[in-house]
Amino acid sequence: MVQEAMQGHGASIQNTIGMGSSHSRSGAPNLGTGIGANLNARELAAREHYVDPGSALPFPASVNPNGMRENLAKETPRGRDADGVPYYYNNYDGIPAPYAAPSALKEKMVMKSAIREAAGKENNAPNVLRTDPITDDEVAYLKSMKDQTELAKFDEYVETLIDPRQPGNMKWLMEVYPDYVERRLQQAHTDHEFALRNQMLDSWGINTFEDLHFKYLVDQKKITGPSLKVDTPALDNTYSPGLLSPFNFQSPDNGTRMYLPFASAKVGKRPLAGQSWSYDRSDRPMGNGNDLPSLAAGIYDAGTATTLRGGPGSNRPFNPGSGRTGGLRA
Repeated sequence: MVQEAMQGHGASIQNTIGMGSSHSRSGAPNLGTGIGANLNARELAAREHYVDPGSALPFPASVNPNGMRENLAKETPRGRDADGVPYYYNNYDGIPAPYAAPSALKEKMVMKSAIREAAGKENNAPNVLRTDPITDDEVAYLKSMKDQTELAKFDEYVETLIDPRQPGNMKWLMEVYPDYVERRLQQAHTDHEFALRNQMLDSWGINTFEDLHFKYLVDQKKITGPSLKVDTPALDNTYSPGLLSPFNFQSPDNGTRMYLPFASAKVGKRPLAGQSWSYDRSDRPMGNGNDLPSLAAGIYDAGTATTLRGGPGSNRPFNPGSGRTGGLRA
């Protein structure tokens, strides 16, 4: 109706927007209570959906700053008080999963607590007696707290037995306790959904009311989540090839070091600060002379070629099928 009036045809603008006598609006003000309640409901739903699993549990003393549980044996630094634990027990710290989240019942209990506190400070009626009976909601909430405590304890028990990274363990876990996996997969999907949606809004702007309210919740720090990023090395004073140069996209050269499985892990067991989870394989087959200059020199009679062929000055015999000092094994 407003759009039609603004186009200059149809009824008069005054009548269309309800200011004329034939379309006079009621005297009640439009307080926007409907949209206010809707915004609060949307916020609670978003906080339930994008719950932060890291804030669901306190930071245990047995977890180091890298997020990995220490050994169970108490003789190890920062270890737990568990004597004589077999070495094969797992110290896996588990994939993040929430054990607590916002809910309508929790919101109601917080508001009720605020009313209790305010009523007790009322100055005009100090002798007024107010009853505050314990309701079934409070009993149910206490029961849910007990349930979640037991779930967290049981999950930790399972984590000392099973490491899903090890061959066969994941299959066993899906057969015996699939709920453990499903809850953590759901959290992973939620984290990636948040990261992708937030990045799309930052890149392409707000286009719907849902986008507007989501960005409002993020900006007000009412909901949080991970972000998609690539670690870019800092520039230094060494030669930097041009963008289109073939040298700009070379595979990283780790020299003679071999990095072990999960050396790049961000969750679960992973290297601590100062650790690399790698070893020097210079004495292994093809462990030396495998960089491009050395390989290229091996094609021609240049550089290290005489050494590779076992010529004068060579410190290892000529054995084209080995690559190992001392020749092939018997």
